[in-house]
Amino acid sequence: MPTTLEFYWDLASLDESKRIEAAAQLISALCKFQAEMPATTSVATTEEELNRICAGDVTYGIKRLIKGLASPRDGARQGYSIALSELLARVPCISVKLVLDLLWRSTEATKQMKGQEQRDMRFGRIFGLMALVQSGIITRAGTTAVEMRKIVMELAAIGAKKSYLREISYVTLTSLVPMLGKFAFRDELITMFVAVALDKGAIETPDELLLAMRLRRAYPGYDWYSALPQWQGRHMLGAKNVGRLGSVLCEQSVEHPGLFSTWHPQLHRVWDEIFDLYFNRARADEVANAMPMEFELLWERVVENGLFAPGASQFRRYWGFLLLERLLPHLSEDTVPSMMTPNIVRAMSDNISVKGKSALAKVGMRTAERLSEVCESNTKVGLAVLTHLLNQKNTIQPVDAAKTNLRSMMANRIVAKLDSEAIVGYVTYLQQLFAAPRRVRSKSGVADAQTAVNVSDKSIEKQRAWAVDQMIRVARFGQLPITDELTGSVLRFVAAHAAFTVTGDTKKCSVVELRDAPVPELSAATRDYCALALVNLVGELNRHVSEPNRTASDAETRGLAGHARDGTAWPTAALALVLDTKRKRGMQVVLHGFEETQEPLTKLLAQLREMAQAASGLEAAAAQRVHMLELLLGNLCVGAAFGANPQTQAEYLEVAAEVSECYAKLTQTGQESDSDSDDEPELQPVEVLTDILISLFTRDSSILRRLCDQVFVPFAELMTARAMESIVGVLQAREGADEDVVTEMDGLDAMDVDESDTEMADDNAGVIDEELRRKIEEALGSNSNGDDAASESGAEESFDDEQMTVFDDKLAEIFRQKKEQKTWARELKLSFVNFKLRVLDLADVFLTRQGDNALAIQLVAALVDLARTTNKDTRNRAVHERAVSILNGRLTKIPAGFDQTEALKLLEVVHERARRASDQRELEMLAGVAAFIGRAVLESGDVEASARVHELNAESVRDFMGRKASQMQVGFFRAAMAKQRAGLLSGLWTVAADAVAEFGRPQRAVNVYRQVQAYAL
Repeated sequence: MPTTLEFYWDLASLDESKRIEAAAQLISALCKFQAEMPATTSVATTEEELNRICAGDVTYGIKRLIKGLASPRDGARQGYSIALSELLARVPCISVKLVLDLLWRSTEATKQMKGQEQRDMRFGRIFGLMALVQSGIITRAGTTAVEMRKIVMELAAIGAKKSYLREISYVTLTSLVPMLGKFAFRDELITMFVAVALDKGAIETPDELLLAMRLRRAYPGYDWYSALPQWQGRHMLGAKNVGRLGSVLCEQSVEHPGLFSTWHPQLHRVWDEIFDLYFNRARADEVANAMPMEFELLWERVVENGLFAPGASQFRRYWGFLLLERLLPHLSEDTVPSMMTPNIVRAMSDNISVKGKSALAKVGMRTAERLSEVCESNTKVGLAVLTHLLNQKNTIQPVDAAKTNLRSMMANRIVAKLDSEAIVGYVTYLQQLFAAPRRVRSKSGVADAQTAVNVSDKSIEKQRAWAVDQMIRVARFGQLPITDELTGSVLRFVAAHAAFTVTGDTKKCSVVELRDAPVPELSAATRDYCALALVNLVGELNRHVSEPNRTASDAETRGLAGHARDGTAWPTAALALVLDTKRKRGMQVVLHGFEETQEPLTKLLAQLREMAQAASGLEAAAAQRVHMLELLLGNLCVGAAFGANPQTQAEYLEVAAEVSECYAKLTQTGQESDSDSDDEPELQPVEVLTDILISLFTRDSSILRRLCDQVFVPFAELMTARAMESIVGVLQAREGADEDVVTEMDGLDAMDVDESDTEMADDNAGVIDEELRRKIEEALGSNSNGDDAASESGAEESFDDEQMTVFDDKLAEIFRQKKEQKTWARELKLSFVNFKLRVLDLADVFLTRQGDNALAIQLVAALVDLARTTNKDTRNRAVHERAVSILNGRLTKIPAGFDQTEALKLLEVVHERARRASDQRELEMLAGVAAFIGRAVLESGDVEASARVHELNAESVRDFMGRKASQMQVGFFRAAMAKQRAGLLSGLWTVAADAVAEFGRPQRAVNVYRQVQAYAL
């Protein structure tokens, strides 16, 4: 009877410490029994030899441990495999062949077994093979290639049959890799690994990829190019393999989707190998020889465009957050651009809830917490992450206890740790990176100049573009403690590198930002990028209000939008840097077309400085108007100076001259003028400005379009009838009505359309068919107008091959032109819609600021007409929604001094349309307009006009009560009553009382419902 029986019970304990203690006691006892046996050099290959050479307890122990591997009881597999591995390592007289025979016999799965029993047998065999490999007896003398093949084939077969066992099977195979070099038939074994475990080089799973990487790393002398023909380069992670790596590491396959039918919540072990390759300094030499792709490229393909790709499943995003968390210990300001990519930021912002209970939300929150801790400990990393988190957003929303956004939470935590010194330090770092980008990258993924390789010119340009973007994002964030000095530093830095190149000693350069010469020199593409970035920065600063001056008086504490605290406009500062520095020695301007724009820009700069000086002596409202003109003129000058298109530059300068003329008229206001003569009155400044703003709405620059609304605000109170006609004329213009468009948009190149173009855009099928017929006949040429005799003879002559080829080319060209015409027509209609939307913004500003102006009636009439004509037009749906929104939300002030006749005429039109309204929404809009106009007329005190208002209300009541098809409702009249002052309600009460008296009696209203509604009035 064995004396070690009691030790086997605790081997199956769920307590790990008990299992280890029981295994240690068992192995110690068995080794003592074996030590008492006679010494021998023989190795047991059969059970008979095992019984002869080993002690009885050892023999029993080996058989018992192998059988116990298939037991599903508690922790039996773990405990028995540990004990078996240690026993095999301690007893040198046991061969691999004997263990395999015993294991195969004890863990054989037959068809008669149940599914659970078969799974137990498979697990038992895998644990047995793991114990065999971990014991190290495979490398003992006597192990043959047949036994090795048997192990490899069994592990590969189990992994291929059951996907949930694939990873553990290949982990065991990977553990065999270091042992292959100890065999004389090493190359034969590697070939067998490639053929069996790697499916002849067709690597499709992360398990196979890990095995292949370990094999290539351990045995670089093997002919891997022939063994793995589908994988190019010296390393599996080579840049040429990035597409295949993306599919493998994201675990997706179009051809074999069944390979990834089982999801696992942990990262695959192959990522341990990848991170060790890039971030382990000890492997730097290996990376230098193998030259894998840059880590940023791998991250972009696998994580950004794979795991976090739009539409990616929650399971892949879960892996993505685990990888993000894995990268955090290696995070620096240099690696932030590759880590905080758009899809990752979107996932962190949109796919994670602080209160979420799903596995994705939990791992996301854990990753965000750790990222926040890293950002709080390193301000440079914090600022880099912050700019990527917020990207285009200028404000940070406060944290709401009820509903917290992850991006807001992180942003507030990062901002709380930032101060002016940290921000200045980060901007300085970015400027240094721009001047001297990383010309080398670490071979191991960490900073190590001694083991670095050169990066491409494209990578250098990318680094510089990133540095510029980061500086601009920092400069425009409103909640960061940004000073004017820092904003000016960024502005001067970007402008200087866009405009100048230093030909002399950079250390003596008058521009401080250029004293550190860029190495390597800036390319033309980088300078163009800086120029575009500067234009965008100036546009963003148009609405930026400088930090209040704490030492100034109360009148000076409030900053001016688009200006520094000292009153200098940011566009003027950028323009002055170029024009004031161009005369310095050793400086060369490299801006496009500077020779042509230099002279007009110099004059305009003097004009800008004059405007800034003049504004300081004016009252607040007048000064505000001058400042807005200065801002508009400055932006036009910056666009002309830093633009790359000569035509656009010329257009900007032309508009700038008109703005300068507008300023001249503004300064002449109140002085003697010849406008009292019999000739046509001279244009007022606001009239000139309105035409300029409308013309700018047709430009491609979104910055100027946004600036137009800002400039128009202080001029709204100066609006004249002629200026209002410009706005109304655009709103009343119709598509296809070429004369109207040209009349109201004269001089606007983007919207100028001649008659032939308009006819092309019309949907006149007859004309188009005739044109198409003519072109096809021309393409047919002589074949279509062939010899009459031949036609009459009935001979059928067809095109030869050459003629047919020519005809096909001509026909393709005809249809291409026709398609371009249709595309052009669609784009024209879309441009027309966008143009009206921008002009509607001016209408919105006017009604918001000057709703009590007499011109409001004229504008409201145009808006009502626009809402009606676009109601059923799907292409103009946005215009209709915008017009209705303005009419519903901006008619809050009551105008005075307007033309009563025009107001009553508009009121009649509104009542008439309300009686035939197409839907409830239109009726509600018309009710608000009628109430607005009715109160305005009643407030004027005109008796006749007031009587007409009540008369119109009475007519609408009679229509509502007496006509069955009437679309009127009681709400139309209630809206009029709700907006009236108590003193003006008598007339409306009279109308309501008359309605009750007349239609409240039976048979007088069109139906009983209308009769009851009379009392609701």
